[in-house]
Amino acid sequence: MTNEMYYDNFLKKRYDPNKKPAAQEILFTIQNKTIGTIENYIVISGLPKTGKSTFLSAIIGSAMLPDYQDNFTMKLQPIRARPKICYIDTESSQFDFYRQIDRIKLFGLVSNLPDKIQCFNTREDQPGVIRMYTEQYLINNPDCSVLIIDGLLDLCINYNDEVETRKLTNWFKKITKIYNILLIGILHTGKGNGESLGHLGSNVDRWSQSVLTINKDKGTKQFIMTSKFCRSTDEIDPICLMNFEGQWRHMPYIDPIPLPIPKRK
Repeated sequence: MTNEMYYDNFLKKRYDPNKKPAAQEILFTIQNKTIGTIENYIVISGLPKTGKSTFLSAIIGSAMLPDYQDNFTMKLQPIRARPKICYIDTESSQFDFYRQIDRIKLFGLVSNLPDKIQCFNTREDQPGVIRMYTEQYLINNPDCSVLIIDGLLDLCINYNDEVETRKLTNWFKKITKIYNILLIGILHTGKGNGESLGHLGSNVDRWSQSVLTINKDKGTKQFIMTSKFCRSTDEIDPICLMNFEGQWRHMPYIDPIPLPIPKRK
């Protein structure tokens, strides 16, 4: 591209006083608060085995419920004219992937997934291939308004590489704008400090619209979702789930009881 071409392209990005952007389209809410909108991405983070898949399946399932119905105060509503949801699982074995789909159907109160919810498993693929698959899907399915990737770590080789992770974060910003979608990403946290892993986590947190964290309280046996931060609203009230004989129930939040500090002898 020549210098003139760069400049012409830059001029197209100039503020246009005659242009009026469409109203902000809210696709994901919790407790009727704005969590995710079009042209943005949000992150759900937590340690392994803390209930991320359960919360995610409840979120996806809520898209199949009537408009007035949610799952544990969480509601995902794709754009009506673009109702497709693309769910890409980069981590699970075939058994776990299909078990997750069964959980989504359970939360969506359906026996079969509707065609508007399309699920893919890419565990065996390299990061570049997964990103290529994703863009080709969005190009060929312009009626998709929600993209879900579980998990984001598999989109790069080294989540501590400053250059690679910044390029990946720029890719998130690019695809959400060009394809006019909401991206929901799942990301692991570190065991030591509970922060999103590496430079990828730092970059993703910095530019995401909302960051939600999920923890398991071993004392109360609750799986708890809280908001680390939300750009478009104030904090959500903690969402606490407990499993009773295979059934997930929404429970009142119980403050963890701190363990006593042992006295030195």
